[in-house]
Amino acid sequence: MRRIVQAMLACFLLVGWVLPAQAAVEVVPGKVGIGLNFAGDKVTVVGSAPEGSEVYVEVLSPPVKVPVNELGRVGPFWLNKEKVEIKGVPKFYQVYTSCPLDQLPTALREELEGYSKAFRAAQVYDTTGENKRLLSSQEAQPFLQFLAQEYQSKGLYAVRAGAVKLEGGRFQVTVEVPPGTPQGNIQVTAHLLKNGQVIARETTSFQVESQGLVRWLRVLAGTDGPVYGGLAVMLAIVAGLAVGMGFGMLDRLLGIGRRRYPSPRA
Repeated sequence: MRRIVQAMLACFLLVGWVLPAQAAVEVVPGKVGIGLNFAGDKVTVVGSAPEGSEVYVEVLSPPVKVPVNELGRVGPFWLNKEKVEIKGVPKFYQVYTSCPLDQLPTALREELEGYSKAFRAAQVYDTTGENKRLLSSQEAQPFLQFLAQEYQSKGLYAVRAGAVKLEGGRFQVTVEVPPGTPQGNIQVTAHLLKNGQVIARETTSFQVESQGLVRWLRVLAGTDGPVYGGLAVMLAIVAGLAVGMGFGMLDRLLGIGRRRYPSPRA
């Protein structure tokens, strides 16, 4: 009985020691809507952090499948030389820290080198021929580097050291949500660091979803393909008619201008 009481007391003391290190994380707002004129948005991640700790915030989307074409020069033309398909790579991967990168634990620094964590489960298939072929890690590396550069140039991949603000036992960071961010559940993980070690982790998420006309078209495409296809054809016809009417009006205006100033007769 005495041992049981001692074990329970030890558990209570352990819980009391661990709880202050937990980061209760929240994302505000919890949803980002994508409409026709979506030019990017921001969300704020806030949470608690014990005094003397540092914070490492990781923002990650689910993995997707991405086709990539390598262009090669054939005479005067650039043609598709090799086609690959990349699976298991998140389209959105950002990291924000409160400290310089060289102060992070070795394991976390290694995850950031070349966005290695984002490509940890990547599979690259050569789809140029009739049969898919899984590329070796050495063969796949150039394609993964290209994809990382593309996503980084669009703001989808980023590492921002010193962006997390710490004050009064709380942390706060603004996360950029650029155009091209995939729709769905975006995971946010806050790592609390102290003396070069991870002492706690807390995970939450926010939602990226379409709204308005974009949402209606997305639902229509998934539920009624023939109607969606017919609508696309109708929009193309209307656009063509509008362009034709515009050129016709411009031609009439130019014609009126020429009649106002006729050439002198010989």
